[in-house]
Amino acid sequence: MSEWIDLTVKIKKNNLVFPGDPTLEITKIKNLTEDGYNLNQLNLNMHIGTHIDFKNHMFAKEEPVEFEQFMGKANVIRPLVIEGVVSTQDLAEKYCELRYQERILILDLKHSQKFNTKSYYDYITFDPKLFTFLKDNNISLLGADLPTFAYFKESDYRMHKDLLKSGIYLLENLTNLDKLSNHIYLLALPLSFESIDGSLVRAIAKNI
Repeated sequence: MSEWIDLTVKIKKNNLVFPGDPTLEITKIKNLTEDGYNLNQLNLNMHIGTHIDFKNHMFAKEEPVEFEQFMGKANVIRPLVIEGVVSTQDLAEKYCELRYQERILILDLKHSQKFNTKSYYDYITFDPKLFTFLKDNNISLLGADLPTFAYFKESDYRMHKDLLKSGIYLLENLTNLDKLSNHIYLLALPLSFESIDGSLVRAIAKNI
């Protein structure tokens, strides 16, 4: 039986965050010497590590989020990137060639190699035609080794709005995608918080 592969980036105090976002703060509020136990308090946003974006990230309307939406069989594709933009045509062709076509799609863009560097936030973008491809193929969860998803030269978070409004969740800041085959079983379970815009996850996968 294949081993599970951790696709989650490690959260550290010195990690670079998305430009404009607050950094991680860890405060020890109890310690072994005085209290008999350690207790840390974290001040962090839910997008600082590997995470899922919910609809509330872009829209005022809240939504019920069921954990079953973030687990199951998935495809991994390594699409052609032309001048910093994913080729929708190449992606679609590779998807059509797959023996099994699943509702979860993970893109290995080799971008995680830049994690925790400034160049990580000079990220790969997408053609708006990708939205139609995802809808036509009933994709409900899109993941990649990117800090965010954006159309080429967009300025209004249009890709997030298009996908989230249509029920396509986004899984960001993945790593170790080079260890995956093109058909996997994925678990990326969000924390059980009420009324939040997204959630950190522990994402793991097993090659099928």
